[in-house]
Amino acid sequence: MTEQTAVAPRDHEGKFLPGGPGGPGRPKGRAQSELVRALIEPHRVVLIERALALTQHVDPFAAANALRICLERLAPVPKQESERVEVPGLKEAKTFTDKCEAVVAAVATGDISAEAADRLLSMINNYARAVAVDDFDRRLKALEAGHVWRPVIDDVSDLA
Repeated sequence: MTEQTAVAPRDHEGKFLPGGPGGPGRPKGRAQSELVRALIEPHRVVLIERALALTQHVDPFAAANALRICLERLAPVPKQESERVEVPGLKEAKTFTDKCEAVVAAVATGDISAEAADRLLSMINNYARAVAVDDFDRRLKALEAGHVWRPVIDDVSDLA
């Protein structure tokens, strides 16, 4: 016996329309990690005392593992917050290479952290790729239409 599956209706862009089959999706509410943390919270002191007692256990692997699991749930590693940075010369840079050099120079002089520079360089790279894709698309359409291609962006000074 074969089972027929319902095809979810989509709009002209391929997006699912409301009311289609497939269920409601993930229910709203707390994530699994939040639920586990809430269940552990009332027993925090007992768990820490037990984990510390396990560190005296003859099996060091079991002790270390127990302590790691408790600490991961009770005191998760905080996520680094984004820092607001100002990179000298970034706004005046005309090309993507000049912008990247300004970011690297800011790290070298201590104006920004290496982590902030990594995020900025990644953002510049993503933007450069988007510009390249748009440029390629325009060139392809111009070729297909028989027109001469002209670059749209001569400099990127407005990106900062």
